[in-house]
Amino acid sequence: MFQKKVLAVAVAGALGAGAAGIVSAQTTYGGVTISGRLYPEFAVQKTTGATAAGASSSTLGRAPTGVDLRSRNSVDASNSRIRFSGREKLGSGLTALWRIETTVALDNPEVDGSPYANRDSYVGLRGSFGTVRLGNLTTVFKDLGDPLGILGVSSGNFVALSNITSSRVSFSRNSAGSFHLRKSNSVRYDTPRFSGLQLSVAYSPDEVKDGSLDADLWSMGAEYKRGPWEFGLAHEIHNDYFAGSNGLNTNGGAARALANARDGSDGVHSKDTGTRATVVYRVGGTALQANYGVVEFDESGAPAGKFENYDNKRWSVTWQQKWKGTPWRTTLAYGNSSAGSCSIAGGVACTTKGLDGNMIVLATDYSFSKRTALFAAYARINNGEAALYRNLQNASSSSLAPGADIVTWAAGIRHNF
Repeated sequence: MFQKKVLAVAVAGALGAGAAGIVSAQTTYGGVTISGRLYPEFAVQKTTGATAAGASSSTLGRAPTGVDLRSRNSVDASNSRIRFSGREKLGSGLTALWRIETTVALDNPEVDGSPYANRDSYVGLRGSFGTVRLGNLTTVFKDLGDPLGILGVSSGNFVALSNITSSRVSFSRNSAGSFHLRKSNSVRYDTPRFSGLQLSVAYSPDEVKDGSLDADLWSMGAEYKRGPWEFGLAHEIHNDYFAGSNGLNTNGGAARALANARDGSDGVHSKDTGTRATVVYRVGGTALQANYGVVEFDESGAPAGKFENYDNKRWSVTWQQKWKGTPWRTTLAYGNSSAGSCSIAGGVACTTKGLDGNMIVLATDYSFSKRTALFAAYARINNGEAALYRNLQNASSSSLAPGADIVTWAAGIRHNF
């Protein structure tokens, strides 16, 4: 009974009283483990080189404005999180697993307070057959795509390569077309690992099925680990997500007229796909990672003059080095997204000129212990003249102008508990 009371106090403090409750809850009570990661940072961000108003643009792109964002300072908490997890042995080789994980808005909880269990949260069973989980889950595609990250400060932060390699359609200022997802209402199955090989599949159904649409998601992949090598291959399918037309709809201007209706009333359906291969090599204090992927956004049954297809290629490389005999670690990463190709139904001309982009990241950290470190990072996104790739920390996505390059500097503290 005492342990349950202690756990209740710890949970209440962590979720209701901010950082003080989080850092102190570093113990297992009655089979419940409390853990997480905090990494607040001070950042400076601005944009430069926005394409001048009146300049030519791609068929799918928003009209350029030439307006850049002024330099701004901010304190951000990125994807700081707290996790409650546990397991129970059920006998006959079965184990029950559970997790509840929530973003912790250290920087501004009154404004940015996040909903409970908004990160990976689930209940599952593990046995000789593998592992089955149901809940709010990271897709297989995201899991296998960037195992190295950027010094433990990655997804959801301005340094994440996913901002250009898998997160959105280059001509959209919203998140349309993301293949870097945590999907609610999901079920996922992972096989046991056989001689280093593991297969995974996840499914998120359309719980509404509005009209003739069936907006479900399938994510599948294979991972192989042997010695210093890791290999991953993933494929993801989004049915009736309409990432192409959704991106055009938010862009306004001439491109908006190309968008299909997204309610299925005119018989148009979409199938967006992403395929990615990843390889990682680790030796001593050195780790190298490479990614190569293709994304495609298709809408079938579109009438003449409406969006039909967009596809492009994306790749990245990452080098991470732990300097022997020192508490220092550094990383250098580069990501690239091609302009791609497009088509409009009825044979209407379509150009993707200026929809390319690239990103460079340089970061370092200094570890005081296994759990606490200082870090500093620099990232720059170079947008083609019509592209809208972004890693904006606080500015509204609608304020980003086509062709604007984004420069960010930051320093912060990372603590794992």
